[in-house]
Amino acid sequence: MLKNPFQVAITFAVVALIIKLTIFSLNMQHGEMENYIRYIYMLVLLIAVFFGIRSNKILEKNKTTFLQDFKAGARTASFFALLVAGITYVYYAKIDADFFVMMQNEKISILNGKITEMINAGTETKEALVETYFNQLFGIKTMLTPYFQAMWTMFGLVFMGLFNALVFAFLMKKMPGFKY
Repeated sequence: MLKNPFQVAITFAVVALIIKLTIFSLNMQHGEMENYIRYIYMLVLLIAVFFGIRSNKILEKNKTTFLQDFKAGARTASFFALLVAGITYVYYAKIDADFFVMMQNEKISILNGKITEMINAGTETKEALVETYFNQLFGIKTMLTPYFQAMWTMFGLVFMGLFNALVFAFLMKKMPGFKY
């Protein structure tokens, strides 16, 4: 049995890593599965928060307050988010390093098409077109990186985890059959 919220977070981060590597090994990481991995992470986070609160209740012999339950869920979610952010960075920097290069090339080709349309329409000056192009290019090169992806993964999981901890702490206090 998992004894504390940190063990729960580590266990479920390993589960998330195994899922991510399985998807990569099946060569399904591009296309539709790119969106599904977000939902899988949300589900794993939800389960991790539940078991984090539950393990804390078992450790404290079921005599916990709402705030203690919330803190246990928040600790689990935050630690899980940190671990998954690290996994995400290593995954995109080392394992699937071509992912963001492909995404950048796709976005740049779309940008080039839009700039060509604007040139043909003649509605913008050359200076405005150049400025627009380089601003868009900078945004593409900045946001489509392993670091940026890991950072937003961490922020998203922390905030979703805090919400999940709040909901589960409330449910475990108010519903008699949902104690543990």
